[in-house]
Amino acid sequence: MYISNLSLCAVALFGAVASAATTLNQCTSGTTKFSEGLGDWTEERGLTNGWKITDQGLVMTLEAPKKIVRMTNSSDNNNPYNKYASPTSPNFIYSTLLHYGSVSFDLQAAGKAGAVTAAVLLAPGGDEIDFEMLGADHNKVQTNFFYGSNPIYGVNSADTEVNINTASGTHNYTVDWSPERIEFFVDGKLIRTVENKDDCDKNGDCTYPTHAAAVQIGLWDSSAVSSTTEWAKGPIDWTTGETISATVKSVTVNCNPKYNDVN
Repeated sequence: MYISNLSLCAVALFGAVASAATTLNQCTSGTTKFSEGLGDWTEERGLTNGWKITDQGLVMTLEAPKKIVRMTNSSDNNNPYNKYASPTSPNFIYSTLLHYGSVSFDLQAAGKAGAVTAAVLLAPGGDEIDFEMLGADHNKVQTNFFYGSNPIYGVNSADTEVNINTASGTHNYTVDWSPERIEFFVDGKLIRTVENKDDCDKNGDCTYPTHAAAVQIGLWDSSAVSSTTEWAKGPIDWTTGETISATVKSVTVNCNPKYNDVN
């Protein structure tokens, strides 16, 4: 359910890969400790007042819109939504694409209903692998994957109970992605495995992610679309006045050297 428009930087990175199909994807392995700065990450979307670097790491914040207007959608079972979403919704992108390998995110998710903390691998062509932590579900994580430019929502998602509070303390979320399988880990515990061989229909058409992807982290407000915010158990109630934030301590990218020219 992650919603993002890839930056021109990511599109340019993908174009470089496509134009040199006989060469391996250029990929940088390493760990970014956000208490020391953004490192190899850049802000893709949002406003600079929606994030800051602290001793705890990269703190991303959703600020309230200037106008708070609650609406209902008569064509969607009168589900509520907010007319105006947060103006910040920060999102950050890593400097190189990853074509198979692993990514570990150490973060504390936002804990407000309607807010979504996302740790994502997103290819410019549409392939996606993601963790999403809903602010309303502190003891669950959602994992998902998509293939191609026309994603089908709800087919490949899983909602998994975990023995942690995602909004309290730092937890580790790891995606290990290979041509054969995707494995999702939370605090070192395997919670889901997706096998490539099991992801094909009787005609041999497969929906397994295979394209080099941009690593992204973000915090976004689901409230502006009734169907989306129903999924996220929103919309956000801005009248309570509390701060809505997620903190990313570090991200480690390990590029598979068989499929990447590793820097």
